[in-house]
Amino acid sequence: MKRHELNLRDLGGIPFSGGVVPHGLFLRSGKLSILTKEECASLFKMYNIGCVIDLRTSVEASEFPDPLPEGVEYLQIPLLQDAAVGITHETGSDPMTIIRNLRKNPDKLKEMVPDFKVLYIQAVTDEYSRCQLEKAVSKLRDNAAQGICTLFHCTAGKDRTGILSMALLKLYGVSDEEIIKDYMRTNRNAFWPTVKKCVGIGLMTWNWSLVNIAYTSFMAQRELIETAIKYWGGESLT
Repeated sequence: MKRHELNLRDLGGIPFSGGVVPHGLFLRSGKLSILTKEECASLFKMYNIGCVIDLRTSVEASEFPDPLPEGVEYLQIPLLQDAAVGITHETGSDPMTIIRNLRKNPDKLKEMVPDFKVLYIQAVTDEYSRCQLEKAVSKLRDNAAQGICTLFHCTAGKDRTGILSMALLKLYGVSDEEIIKDYMRTNRNAFWPTVKKCVGIGLMTWNWSLVNIAYTSFMAQRELIETAIKYWGGESLT
């Protein structure tokens, strides 16, 4: 099973004042399209997954569809309305494609690097994105009440998935520090793939400043989830 490539983990066991988040109900992940149908079926059987929430844009989801087993409920709840360089990964707008196309123009590449803090603020304050977040959290809560395991994902399982995890964990009354810890666990899975990408970027551009920017962009950054927590607010179940 490509667990590390998927950036897959169960939110169960994270502590809060009333106990711990229940096991086997909330799985966060990257895109499932890296799995074969057989691997996906095995994963869903292993965790008894009954529902998938896809946070990607409709273009991302159509280009890289989830190879889901029959009978699994699939909900597409895009967290962002439009493509966003550095977060969404539609063909042509994903970071590696842009770098390959503009490798001889590093200054242009640097100009295209987004302010991730601004993107995270927008993801929790923009009317559309906030509505989508609340919809996804409500579905996760309803499924949990019925004992249904839900897997939610974006592409890398870092930004959009991390923001939804934050909103869900805030609802449970999980402390900000525990939410940050969960978010930063992504780097256990992201480190070597990021190193490989950065080596490729270095060989393509020979621009080490750009390599450093790429490394920072591909890895989870504590200040980003702190920013999302600050602007999200939200009520607790406890």
